[in-house]
Amino acid sequence: MDIRIIPIEQLNAALYNPRVDLQPGDPEYEKLRRSLDEFGYVDPIIWNEQTGNMVGGHQRYKVMVHEKGCTELAVSVVNLDPERERLLNLALNKVSGRWDDEALAQLLNELQEGGADLDLSGFDSEEIGELITEFNGMPDTEIDLQVVEDDFDVQGALDQIKEPETRRGDVWQLGQHVLMCGDSMNAEDVARLMDGIKADLVVTDPPYNVAVQSDSARLAEAGTSSIMNDDMPAEEFAGFLHAIFEQYAVAMEPTAAIYVFHPSSYQREFEDAMNAAGITVRCQCVWVKNVATFGWAQYRWKHEPVFYAYKKGKVPAWYGDRTQTTVWRAGLPTEDPLPETVWEVSKGDVTKYVHPTQKPLELLAIPIRNSSRRGDTVADFFGGSGSTLMTCEQLDRLCRTMELDPVFCDVIKLRHQATTGIEPVLLDRADPES
Repeated sequence: MDIRIIPIEQLNAALYNPRVDLQPGDPEYEKLRRSLDEFGYVDPIIWNEQTGNMVGGHQRYKVMVHEKGCTELAVSVVNLDPERERLLNLALNKVSGRWDDEALAQLLNELQEGGADLDLSGFDSEEIGELITEFNGMPDTEIDLQVVEDDFDVQGALDQIKEPETRRGDVWQLGQHVLMCGDSMNAEDVARLMDGIKADLVVTDPPYNVAVQSDSARLAEAGTSSIMNDDMPAEEFAGFLHAIFEQYAVAMEPTAAIYVFHPSSYQREFEDAMNAAGITVRCQCVWVKNVATFGWAQYRWKHEPVFYAYKKGKVPAWYGDRTQTTVWRAGLPTEDPLPETVWEVSKGDVTKYVHPTQKPLELLAIPIRNSSRRGDTVADFFGGSGSTLMTCEQLDRLCRTMELDPVFCDVIKLRHQATTGIEPVLLDRADPES
């Protein structure tokens, strides 16, 4: 191999080069630029001494000269007539080794688990995700776990609670799960809840800032029929969202997915806060309900959007099959048996729903099945009536959940005990004198 240092004035672009001429800002151009920034100029341009044309490396030339200001470059020199030069150009652009996809998926997975920035590999997150899903996924039995509604009487539980047993700052063990009565914006509370554990998945339903009210007479009497932190000025709500997603980002494994239920009216605020915390939205799923909301709007709401997101620069773990789409269907009659980006899940008997934003277990099972395995840790810092925890109970996941309202912490404890027979155990009380 003849390697020489040649002034850039002698390196001519081959006018016949059939490759697309990339421009700054093009995804492939930016991948090449980042690779050269990270690893340096390790693959020399091929230059034909006979014609002065570059045979291979036109895009590398562009980055090295226009981005880095090089005035001379190391090149691999060939001496070919014009016809053979064109044939070599085609061969360089066309001939390449075939990937062993399974070995490639394993290598990418190992690099990701080691914290490597996979953007430098030249593969985009969609390609990496598809490879890892296809070759490193769990068997179908993982997806086939069934979830049934527990039909827990939340109103009856509220009637039992004259004075909540739970105090602010309490940490409770509920079988294999952990519940804390705390503030999802507070880093100390989140650290106490997680106790050094990172979440393999987040499923969360933060307040929507739309002043949702419960129909529960018990909650109305106690003055707690509305969700805490659900009626703030716009600027305060934006700060609230930034704070909670910062805490989620800290609590998540690098490969954790995060599913975020949110209102259409505050979609931009949610996504801005997620982006600021280094969380990137991959797509939006839609839950189609069996009943529309009551009201006088021209179009009554019968769906709820859900962001599917992950940490920027990472690939979220995926254990679902390749038939999953952004429509989620379950519990409603449909001609198409496959879930899509719209999740059609019956709310069941809505008269039993007391917490204003209570979700059916079958709905929460969709993201939990697709993005976690048995034994994984699922985090939800807005526990509500405990639906995420109860879904994790049936799917053999470990839930770490936070709830600000002591009354609903007691509801979660009663709900878990009613299903499992396991009594809650107080692990820690922040201030015994309070």
